[in-house]
Amino acid sequence: MTNTSTILLAPFIVAFLVFVLRFYSREGASSMTRPSFLLALLTVAIAGAYLILGIAGALPPYSTIGFAVVGLILLGTAILRMFMI
Repeated sequence: MTNTSTILLAPFIVAFLVFVLRFYSREGASSMTRPSFLLALLTVAIAGAYLILGIAGALPPYSTIGFAVVGLILLGTAILRMFMI
């Protein structure tokens, strides 16, 4: 893993927190099939995959950039969904 692994996980953590906040505050935590809950699970799965691949030393070249882009997309989606009714 590189020295940027902690910084790379920041968008995933913030996106996860926003999805969970929306799930509990706006959607009433009514169902596990709500989009916010599923996106929170996806965020954790992708961040977990990055950590597991990094520990195993199986990260392909330039995968850090790919994970960073996915994290930023999820963060943008989380912020956008937070302001949607």
